[in-house]
Amino acid sequence: MFTEIVAVGTKSGIQVYDLRRGTKLAQSLGVSVEGRQGFSLSDTWVVAVNEKKPVGHVYMLNRGDTGAKFVFPFPEEISCVHSLSGGKYLAAGARSGRILVWATASGRLLRAWDGHYGAVTSLTSGEGVLVSGGEDAAVHMWMLSQALDSSATGGSAVTPVVSLSEHTMPVTAVCVSLAGLLAGRGRVYTASRDHTCKQWRVRVEHDGEKYVGRAELLATLLYPAMVSDIAVDKGETRVFAATAAGLFQTNLYAYRKANAEELQSAAPEMVALGGTSDAVISEGHIQYPTAESDLIAVELSFDGSLLVSAAREAGVRVWDTASRQCVRTISDKQVDSGVTQLFARLAPPQLGGPTATSNVGLRRPEVLSEQAVAPKISSISFSPLQRLAQQPGAQAGSEKQAATAFEASVKTKLAGTLEDMDRFDMLLNRDSPYGETSRGDARLLADLRPADGSAERQVADLLQQVERLQRHHARTRRLNDELYQGAVTEWLNSRQKQ
Repeated sequence: MFTEIVAVGTKSGIQVYDLRRGTKLAQSLGVSVEGRQGFSLSDTWVVAVNEKKPVGHVYMLNRGDTGAKFVFPFPEEISCVHSLSGGKYLAAGARSGRILVWATASGRLLRAWDGHYGAVTSLTSGEGVLVSGGEDAAVHMWMLSQALDSSATGGSAVTPVVSLSEHTMPVTAVCVSLAGLLAGRGRVYTASRDHTCKQWRVRVEHDGEKYVGRAELLATLLYPAMVSDIAVDKGETRVFAATAAGLFQTNLYAYRKANAEELQSAAPEMVALGGTSDAVISEGHIQYPTAESDLIAVELSFDGSLLVSAAREAGVRVWDTASRQCVRTISDKQVDSGVTQLFARLAPPQLGGPTATSNVGLRRPEVLSEQAVAPKISSISFSPLQRLAQQPGAQAGSEKQAATAFEASVKTKLAGTLEDMDRFDMLLNRDSPYGETSRGDARLLADLRPADGSAERQVADLLQQVERLQRHHARTRRLNDELYQGAVTEWLNSRQKQ
């Protein structure tokens, strides 16, 4: 049996527990997590959004490592984050409605676009599709291949391939089924403050030029209170909803009522609930016997046998879905400070998950569980995220348009002529690191210069100009890095003093 973990976001940090034993495996302190998606994690790192400042905290997912590896500023106030492709990319939703995607290894901001008219409240992904929900009561599906490739959109604005707009109040949670959205079998589940959870069938096809999507509303699940979070099992037979009135389970399939003759001739037939856009399921919800009413988060184990729920001020409970009985309560000083988010997944090797040398799929003896744990990780593939990105379609030598609010306040234009570069190089102190010259490259160019021949001399002159451009680029880049680091440090110090 694979080891599963549940990460709990609280006001005092992020706590990681063994889902089936309840033991604490790791914790990340020094950040106050806000919102249902205030943090995200991969096999090696945890990134969290600070509740009080527009900064991100990055931690190594290790036993005993509680401090942040580094802290970096976001380009604007972020409301939710979501990791893509096993942690290779990080998507973030801003309070302004913008969606941003970075490459985590380099920290490069790949694309930022306007997604919603209000704050982005939820992000999820599946099969190359990013799904976002916002305070504007809309759910949009974006093709990552188009959103991250400016040439695919011709430099124009990013548009959603499918939009869902049946909710009447802000969207709180979005779930995507394991079935392929591009294969026409995908299901999307959306929850909102309007007391409903909607089930959609989504089909995304390529017509030869672009992706075209269609969405069909299958059912609307109506609950007695606002829905804060939802979870769907892998077989898509049950929906679990955390509401302000308690924890509910809705079975999407039921036996059709049959008369006496049908019961004698054949076994009862199981049918799916809903199936039409006007189908509203308001009865038949099974309520869990929980003492808490204001539930804010719910997560499901990989096999669907355990359910994890969290209340705002009452800790975390683990439920057996077959008997609907509470089998464990997770409560400590950090959890009691206030839970804001749950995240369940398979454990990485350093926290007891399977390694390349372990017997994957076989249950390990209890006495060997600690010995099979992989050693701590010493490094992570995560760089500080950039705050600026070059606008698609920008021409070289022209003034770049502002990509963020920070960039709009500081606009710089450098001419690209050789005379200006020479004058810039002469103003730099030759004794400083920016004034260093590559004598080896100069000697190499001198050796390459022929004694006669106009074509050869032109090639040598071009090589010399390339070498001058490389030196100038290196000096300008080093100077820009120091100026940027100084500005960021001064800005962070001023925010801390406030």
